[in-house]
Amino acid sequence: MNRPLATSALALILGAGPALADVTPAEVWQSLQDSYEQMGYAVQVGSEDASDEAITLTDVVLTVDGEADAPDMVLTLPEIVLTAVGDGTVRSVVGGQMTLESSAVPEGDDEAVGFSMTMDAPGNETISSGTPEALTHDVTMPTLTMSGRALDDQNEVPLTATLTGVTGSQTVTTAADGASTQTFEGRADALEAQITASGPSLAATDAPETETAPDATDAPEAPDAPAATAETDDFQATITIADLTMQGDGTSPAGEVNFGSQPTQALQAGFGGKGSFAMGATSGSFTASTLTADGSRNDSEGSFQAAGGTLAVGISKDGLSYEGGLTDMTTNLTATDMPFPIAYGAAENRFRLAMPIVASDQEQPFALTYVLDGLTLDDAIWQALDPEAALPRDPASLTIDLEGTALLTQNFMDPDFPQPVEPGPDGAAPMPLQPRSLTIKELALDAVGATADLSGALTFGEDPSQPLGKVEGTFGGINGLLDTLVAMGVVPQEQLMGPRMMMAMFARPVEGNPDQLQTEIEFREGGAIFANGQQIQ
Repeated sequence: MNRPLATSALALILGAGPALADVTPAEVWQSLQDSYEQMGYAVQVGSEDASDEAITLTDVVLTVDGEADAPDMVLTLPEIVLTAVGDGTVRSVVGGQMTLESSAVPEGDDEAVGFSMTMDAPGNETISSGTPEALTHDVTMPTLTMSGRALDDQNEVPLTATLTGVTGSQTVTTAADGASTQTFEGRADALEAQITASGPSLAATDAPETETAPDATDAPEAPDAPAATAETDDFQATITIADLTMQGDGTSPAGEVNFGSQPTQALQAGFGGKGSFAMGATSGSFTASTLTADGSRNDSEGSFQAAGGTLAVGISKDGLSYEGGLTDMTTNLTATDMPFPIAYGAAENRFRLAMPIVASDQEQPFALTYVLDGLTLDDAIWQALDPEAALPRDPASLTIDLEGTALLTQNFMDPDFPQPVEPGPDGAAPMPLQPRSLTIKELALDAVGATADLSGALTFGEDPSQPLGKVEGTFGGINGLLDTLVAMGVVPQEQLMGPRMMMAMFARPVEGNPDQLQTEIEFREGGAIFANGQQIQ
């Protein structure tokens, strides 16, 4: 499994100021080296010029040698200057253009893949204060500009991104045994990113070569065909985000174990952390042009906007969580091979996933949530799907809210997850994540005049295909929707018998409201299934 590259790179860049700093420049640098080595990085210094009041380091190189399928990573900082301010604090500045390169050779391939990036942070400084046991680092970067490119001989994929108005504060508390805890918060006024990608078209590469017939000189002159060897696919995109904020905390256990090379052992020893990001108004646009098999080009473009969004990640021996969302989002897409433009919007779109990652013989919790609320489609889509406006066009919604427990038999963070295991009695290899209970807190859909709302709870034994428990639900507008689909000509009248028989088997009308249905599905011992008290399996 790859190292957490993004997290590590950010820590290295911002950590080029002090990490675990002390009151003198020399002690700051020593703590910095110790910190990086504990994370699994090798530190090399080209030259060092030190005095009691300042220390200047040039050509500082931090290296990680990849293991298995993990990439190698090299971060080079031309200069780090640490100066005693005189009031008990230390000022650290990174000078020059930083470079970051990450590469790996995929199994079965001879060429390395990865990226190289340069970073400029003019005017950056970090002020460290406090004591060795409780330090606070205040970071300021007026601008942080990143320019990257994929390590690819054929395809050009340059990326540029600029953060403006970056400020942050980090507090590090170190115990006597070397264990540490951290809290941090930061913000940036804006992020602007651009990506421009181009490379040989697959359609051009795969196009068969043609030969000119001997008597072709008398044939009518054909239109010029695109030269396959010169054709490329192109993609451009721009993203802007305003008002970024970040906060979180983490713990690092004592000892030599580190998360980069031994993630499971580090988690078991107490490593953990969580971080959350929030952003204000967000927008983006893209254009793309690709060559098709017949020699023509497919051009497309699109854009999206959102009023704001969030993203949060947490990891510890208790599990991994990942969640995020956007509010008031709109999306537009057009392409030459599309019959009409696609445009839609939603008031809210959010998700959450939580799962165990450290193997245990005890059941561990998991959860999955997805909400799409206030979904609206553009009139062009409705006109194509329902030109007579027979279907209700009210905003649609979908909610999935599940939680339960499961048995994790293999460590999820191990590089060789999932590991091969012997087949069970049924001839199938057991899954590394085996469900033990499932609660359907809410499973709801509201669209085109029909509604569905389900809830229930199930338990599982050694055979997940034979659960025990009950699922209840209500449905509205189903009969009316079927009648409308018949009137639209989407479903032939004679094909309604099957769906209506299925509804009669699994659901019953609510007294006094024939278009409202309810159901109760019960799973019993031995694999028996009952619908509304009637056995169906």
